[in-house]
Amino acid sequence: MHSTLSPEIEAFRMTVRRLAESSFRDLAVKVDNGELIPPSVRPLLAGIDAFGLPFPSHVGGGDGSFLAWAVLQEEIGRVMPVLGIYLQVNLLVAGILLESATPDQVRQWVPSLLDGSKTGFMAFTEPQTGSDISMMTTRARKVEGGWSISGRKMWISNAATASMGVVYARDPDDSLSMFLVPTDAPGFRVGPSIEIMGLRGTELNELEFDDLFVPEENLLGGKTGIKTTVLRKVMPIGKIGICAVCVGLMQSCLEEATRYARQRVQQGHPIIDFQAIHYLIAEMVAALEASRQMVYWAATCKDQGADAITELATTKLFVTNAAIRVARMAVSVHGVYGIAKGAVVERLLRDVQVFELFEGPSEVQREMVMRAVRDIA
Repeated sequence: MHSTLSPEIEAFRMTVRRLAESSFRDLAVKVDNGELIPPSVRPLLAGIDAFGLPFPSHVGGGDGSFLAWAVLQEEIGRVMPVLGIYLQVNLLVAGILLESATPDQVRQWVPSLLDGSKTGFMAFTEPQTGSDISMMTTRARKVEGGWSISGRKMWISNAATASMGVVYARDPDDSLSMFLVPTDAPGFRVGPSIEIMGLRGTELNELEFDDLFVPEENLLGGKTGIKTTVLRKVMPIGKIGICAVCVGLMQSCLEEATRYARQRVQQGHPIIDFQAIHYLIAEMVAALEASRQMVYWAATCKDQGADAITELATTKLFVTNAAIRVARMAVSVHGVYGIAKGAVVERLLRDVQVFELFEGPSEVQREMVMRAVRDIA
């Protein structure tokens, strides 16, 4: 398809694609079969500014754009979708710190997050708390010299390998506050890992806090209560990353389906000659291209300074559902071979089901879109 991106971004795309093909394609299979993502991946990703591309160089970023980062995530997602989750959590944590941490904390933590030498986590979700923040039970109470946090978190990416993270807890005013928490703090414990159907290698864990002490300066923003402006600026990063990875995943589904249709022969003809296959592949192309343009537009809005909340809710709703349809159609092209263990499209179908739930399921995105529609009306 014709590209409207700059020659510089398209050249960057090819750089990422070459790295992904040479270093991550075989690794994707190994990780899906139970191996951990090796530490050797981090310097490879850091070499293309994967951890800090859209942030300014004076804090350790790559002076790039969110549009370029979306292209990077797209190419990573085309080969190994789980890496998209692996690297984007650092951007979320760095974004929160840049908006709310002290200058000393920014200097201490942000450059190492953006060069990939250290890993961060973000702890929001709890066993009884998904998108309903009113049900959060993790508590922060004031103690001499700082805060004591007690509670339990679930579905936390990077928790087992992180050096620090941002923890959400209910403060004495019964509002939510954010705390910078080093993982070596007394009372911090990583709980059991959580295995999921797809995106194996994501390293999801429970976290348990038992009178976890953090000093006063680690209350992010300097006062209790979540600053909604921080969340509006930072949370779209996660949706850009997930949607861009889904575009890459759809591209892979299309390539796998087309390749198989050319080589699979029935009734003396490759099945790509059959009209039923034409319909499937054409629908895949349409869903892919619509999704790609939505992601690029949302990333461009973010680059232009918009919070892009509604654009990204709309994009997440459309793209993740489109990706599920495309993966299913890719399996249909393969027939029964598409559900065999070892088939690329079988792995991609399992992976894509998870993306629909991460960063807020479709039901939450619909409510966000409707909120914006009501405000306009």
